[in-house]
Amino acid sequence: MSHDARPAVRAPGSSRLAILAAATELFAEHGYDQVTIRDIAARADLSPAMVMKCGGSKRELFLRSATITPPPLPDVPRSQLGARLVDDLLGRARRDAIEPLARALNLRLSAPDGESVSRRFTAGYLDPLAERLGGDADARLRAELVVAALAGLAATTRIFDTPAAGAAPDEVVRRYGAVIQQLIDG
Repeated sequence: MSHDARPAVRAPGSSRLAILAAATELFAEHGYDQVTIRDIAARADLSPAMVMKCGGSKRELFLRSATITPPPLPDVPRSQLGARLVDDLLGRARRDAIEPLARALNLRLSAPDGESVSRRFTAGYLDPLAERLGGDADARLRAELVVAALAGLAATTRIFDTPAAGAAPDEVVRRYGAVIQQLIDG
C-alpha cells in the first residue's frame, strides 16, 4: 500500500462513528453473511485492524448497527390510515429512500442473532401500531396482519418494481390502501 492509499488517521470517536456508519450501510445493503470486516474497513476508510480495535467483531458491529427505525405512524384519522401507510411506503420507493420494512426483513434473514432483530422490529413496528389500534389482543393481530401486508408490498416494490411498473400510484394507494384499511378495521 502506498503512503497515499493509507486510510485516514482519525480521532477514536470519529473512527467509531465511521465504522458504525459503514457497518450500518453494508449490513442493510448486503446482509450479515456477505459483509466482511475488510468491507467495513474499506467503506470507513480505515484498516481492518482499526475496525476490530474500535468497532469490535463483525457480530458485535451487526448487533450495534442493525437498527430498525420505522417512520412515525401518520397523524391521520384511523379511517384514512390504510391509504396513508401505502402512500408513504410508495413515496419512499419513488424517492429511492430507505424502506424500513424491507431493511428489517433483510436484517432478520441475515442476522447471526435473529431474535435481537425480531425484538427491535416488534418494539418499533408492531407495538406502536397495536397500541394505535386499541392495545388489546385483537389489535395486536390486526397490527401483525397490517405489517405483514405492508412488508409484502415493500419487498415486491423494491425487488420486482411492482406494482409501480405501469400502475398509477394513486390507483395502487386506492386499492392496496383499501386492503390495509380492512385489516386495520378488522
